[in-house]
Amino acid sequence: MRFTQDFRAEYLLVVAFFATMPLYSPNMVLFHDGMPFADELMPLFVNVLMASSILAGVAVAWISSRRRDLLFLRVPWVVAGCVLYVGGFALATVAFGLGGSAATVAVACAGVALGAGTLELAVAWGAMLSGLDLRHALGWVAVAMGCASLLQLLLASVQVGVGLAVFFLLVLLGAVLPAVRAVRGGIFSGAWGEQAAPLVSRDDDFYGSLGGPTSFLATVRQMAQVLIVPFAGLLMFAFMMGVRKFFVLDVVSAEVLGVVVGAALVLPLCSLRRVKPLLPFIYQVLVPVFALALIICNSFYRGTFPLLIAAYASYVFYGAMGILALASLCAMAHAREFSPVLIYSLTVACFAAASWLGIFCGTLPPFDADNGGPSLLVVSTCYFAFLLAVPLFGAWHRERAGAGASLLADGRAAGGAAAE
Repeated sequence: MRFTQDFRAEYLLVVAFFATMPLYSPNMVLFHDGMPFADELMPLFVNVLMASSILAGVAVAWISSRRRDLLFLRVPWVVAGCVLYVGGFALATVAFGLGGSAATVAVACAGVALGAGTLELAVAWGAMLSGLDLRHALGWVAVAMGCASLLQLLLASVQVGVGLAVFFLLVLLGAVLPAVRAVRGGIFSGAWGEQAAPLVSRDDDFYGSLGGPTSFLATVRQMAQVLIVPFAGLLMFAFMMGVRKFFVLDVVSAEVLGVVVGAALVLPLCSLRRVKPLLPFIYQVLVPVFALALIICNSFYRGTFPLLIAAYASYVFYGAMGILALASLCAMAHAREFSPVLIYSLTVACFAAASWLGIFCGTLPPFDADNGGPSLLVVSTCYFAFLLAVPLFGAWHRERAGAGASLLADGRAAGGAAAE
């Protein structure tokens, strides 16, 4: 697959957004470890951020399903999201650095601003990337998340002042492009114009087909049926990255390194031209085999080499699942089966909920014993069993449907013979 064929410089700026998105807990390590009042104020900030992201995501999805236009991709909304994103980080940095009596209010306001800004920018970036088909999306998401994780590793190794300067440069780079695109002619203009422009006209048909809350819930159920396995992988990725901080050799963050290695494993899948369709092959063959290998390694005694390998490889697995899930969402938006605003607003809301649940579970006694290893092993094994059960159930369902069709055909043939 030739990525240079459709390469645009703007694709690289999504790296900056992935490297700063506050809903992904490793991105906030720089603030937590380097700011003097972060330990005191971070819990309030995280709670407000997650709650506002969930509420805003559900509200945007519901509102967008009742309108016949791309309201949240218009200039005022995208520019407002950019301002809220940059301003929220600036306000949070001042509060974490100076503290004081007004810091609590400032942190709460920063959480609300970042929750709304992150949602709007995620929807805008997702709409721009909806011009990519599955193979291109898989490649570019893998490159973007891998590079973003490498940036996180670099930021963790420099002084706080330098890290904050680089971080805010990334914030600006990740937030400005959607606003510039919206002002110059719309989110779908420019580099993505030829590929994504048909999405606008088709979106009217989509919005017109929804009649209200019942139709909205039915659409959500339909989306869940189509993307249940990739979406479950994204939620597990968010949960595992939030529940525990694990370091390789007490130096490198395992969750960040896992995304880098996971991106390296996913990237070659784009070149599998002879494998069609690609998505079923990934989720019905490759992913279950990987999950089965982790189940076997997790079955060894504590302290053994296979169990240690499984602990590290689990983060690689979840990193790869997160990349596959985001690429699948891009492919769904590219296929124009659902509105990109609906897809990505619900994704942000669910990702925030899963990450928030992971952070909360990390404070509970079962996840504190033995560094959370036994509890996380139970959660991971349940998810691995789910991955193994889905293709088996799908095969049984197809065989049952085929057998039913065969019996129906035989019955019709017998009825025709009797009539003669």
